[in-house]
Order: sequence, then C-alpha cells, then structure tokens
Amino acid sequence: VWVPPQYKDPKYAKSGFPVMVALPGGAGYPSNYWMGTDLKLEASISKWSNEGKSLPFILAMPVLNPHPDTGGLYWDASDIPGQPKMGTWLTEDVPDLIKANFRTVKSRDGWAFMGSSTGGFAGLKSVLQKPGQFKAVIASGPDIVPDSRLWAGHDKEKAENNPNVLAQKLIDAKHPDVYLAFQVGTVGSDAQAKPKIEEFIKKFGNKGPVKTKLSVIQGGDHNAKTYVPNMANGGLIQWISEHMQGPEPAS
Repeated sequence: VWVPPQYKDPKYAKSGFPVMVALPGGAGYPSNYWMGTDLKLEASISKWSNEGKSLPFILAMPVLNPHPDTGGLYWDASDIPGQPKMGTWLTEDVPDLIKANFRTVKSRDGWAFMGSSTGGFAGLKSVLQKPGQFKAVIASGPDIVPDSRLWAGHDKEKAENNPNVLAQKLIDAKHPDVYLAFQVGTVGSDAQAKPKIEEFIKKFGNKGPVKTKLSVIQGGDHNAKTYVPNMANGGLIQWISEHMQGPEPAS
C-alpha cells in the first residue's frame, strides 16, 4: 500500500482518502509490478494530485493470482468453482484490509480500480459486478470477456463474471452510475484488443448508468510504461476524479 503525501498533511488528519486498487497484467504473483518505482505510478499520482489533475489516491497493490500463471493459467479475478476465491479476495478482503488500516472514504464514491491487461479486465469486471462498492475503473488494454481455462464446465458462473452480461444487467437496473475509462494502443497486441474495446463501448457505453471514456494511444503498445503517462495525457485520471470523493481539509 502506498499513501499520497496529502495523507500525512495535518489538515487532512481527520479525513478519509479515496482508494485505487492497482492491478498488474501477467501473473500478478508473487508481487504486483505497480509496487516498483520504474513505472512511476506513485510518483505520477503525487504529481497529478498536486496539479489538480487527480485526487490523492491511496494505492492498494495486491497480488492478482494465487499462484504463478505457468502455461497461461490465471483466475480471471473471479470465484471460479473449486478454485481460490480471487473475486472475493479483490473485492472484499483487500478493501477490508485497507479500511482497517488506513483512513479511507467509506462509500463507493472513494473506491476505484486501475489495471493493465488481465488487471484491466479484473477492474472492469469488479466495478460492473459490484457497483454498490466501486464507482470507477481505468482499464488499460483489457480483456473484455473471461477466458481462463479454469472456467471449463462452469458456463453459468462464467457468464456471471462477463462484463458484457454485467453491463447489460446494470443498464436494465438503471443505477448506480459507474465510470469506465479505457485506454488502448494501436500496435502490437493492443491493435487486436482495440476493436473489442470499441465494440463494448458502442454497445454499452453512455447508456443509462454505464458511463464510458476511451483514449486511443497512437503508436502505443500493450505496455504499462505507455499506460501510466496517458492516464493524465488522455484525461482519464481527471475524468474519474471528477466523479469521486476526495479528502476534505479540516475547517
């Protein structure tokens, strides 16, 4: 967990802070690559919050999978029958741990995800699945459907973790509003991901409670180093921040 500089400012000593659960692509085990300084996520949040482009988010950086993804095995951030409950871990256990140890905004207005690739899918799915707990996501080059081979024989549960199904369910329910920010490059594997993201936005975006924003990174690849600066350059961090709750200084 990383806290922004404002967290230790005396004027915010009695205030809760918004939380962004930052999820990696790839294995996401035994460590989460957002913890490193090379990608500059923490430094960027510091800079952007000082510039007024972002809320001063607490960053929670949990493991994404319970084991290495040897041979392309991963858990789709879901409670797949007979498997470790990674959906419960990410949407219940991690928030409970953060709330118990840090001053957070308690309501959904203070909770968001960001993630790359598989982590982008995890954040997107979690917000759509539990909109009463989470309000926004920045999904970078995400998968749009669950595709772990562990779903074999569990079609019903797989559908319950499919953003296409979940988005339509939320539109039918008419509330609450969620803010889904996407970014994707135009080369490498992002070139293949781009049409699927655009199709999802065309079908569900800005219909009822499902609010969407897309930033296409010209020449950008499927790479976390591309995604971090574009969170600001593409206006994504500003957009979700406008719809979330920040800390309030003492009067």
